[in-house]
Amino acid sequence: MKTSRIGIHLLSVTLLLLWGGLMLYFYASGRLVDGEYLARDGWFRPMVLVAGIGLCVLGLFNLATMGAKEAECCEHDHEHDHKVGQQSSAEPHAHGDCCGHDHSHDHHDHHGHDHDVENGHAHGILEESGSVGRLIAIIILAVPVSYAAMRSPDRFSAHTAVNKGVYAQNYTDTSSAKQYSRVKSDDKVSSTVPAQIPVKAADSLPETVAATNSAPAEAAQPKSLGAFTLADLKAQVPQNKEGSFLLEVPEIYYTAGDKEVQSVLAGQPVETTAQVLPEKLNNADGKRLRIFRMLVQCCAADARPFSIPVEFEHKAPEFKDMTWVKVKGTMSYKSEGGQTIPILLVTSMTESAEPDNKMIY
Repeated sequence: MKTSRIGIHLLSVTLLLLWGGLMLYFYASGRLVDGEYLARDGWFRPMVLVAGIGLCVLGLFNLATMGAKEAECCEHDHEHDHKVGQQSSAEPHAHGDCCGHDHSHDHHDHHGHDHDVENGHAHGILEESGSVGRLIAIIILAVPVSYAAMRSPDRFSAHTAVNKGVYAQNYTDTSSAKQYSRVKSDDKVSSTVPAQIPVKAADSLPETVAATNSAPAEAAQPKSLGAFTLADLKAQVPQNKEGSFLLEVPEIYYTAGDKEVQSVLAGQPVETTAQVLPEKLNNADGKRLRIFRMLVQCCAADARPFSIPVEFEHKAPEFKDMTWVKVKGTMSYKSEGGQTIPILLVTSMTESAEPDNKMIY
């Protein structure tokens, strides 16, 4: 019995150390700290570290106290129902060292006692189960977390990118355009304000309201940011030694919704780094590939691919799916499927090392 108890105790310690050790592994190895599935801020990573340390400390404490004697028990309250012949009596008895167990004895015999004892013991799933039950419990507690640690990928697959809509892009969407829009560098406005063609305030009001409130409406008109120029683009976007503008794919994506920026950027040399997939839309002549970047607002659940087609003069070269590439070319815009599509006309496309920021946040 003692050997069995020690074995169960050691298994419990092992499981605690396993869970805590895996949490610390994910934190210390960089798979969690510098991983690609969570935004850089937030409490998740620190809490993983705290939980990992806590579980390891608990496991080591249990290991250190494994040989400690159990505390002495308190009194038993036994209720005996004695039946001898036709006579019966119910009488409580007090027994020492009972650990608070409530024993109920029903005695049936003419000459002795037949004890049916029900003890309220609770020692956990490993101690209460038989050998098969313990094995199943260990498998449930240890195997999934171990398998996840060894087999969980640290990046999205091509299948995931497709399922998340890499080919179903809505270039008219401007919901997050402010994050990537460009404004005149000499304007004293927030860098998150998008460059846009000025719209009169009264244009968005009903005619009756605009007529009766013409003076206030004029006063409330937004100040024009002025025309977006090539000088503004150069002031806000870095260029490489060759003069190509260094833009991320989501930045190129959102220019499809800004006519002013398009008028300046069209025909300009651009360089970007992205992952590549075959093009499955409007590619009858096989001259196109699709490049994309994954953008994460919070965590992997909301990760979204932003993609644009890239077009070659002749048939597109072959690249392994999800390969990182550096693309240089000239920006152009075409109307396809009722949308303005930003297309990079490729002058060179070469395999590239993974950037430090494989995800964009």
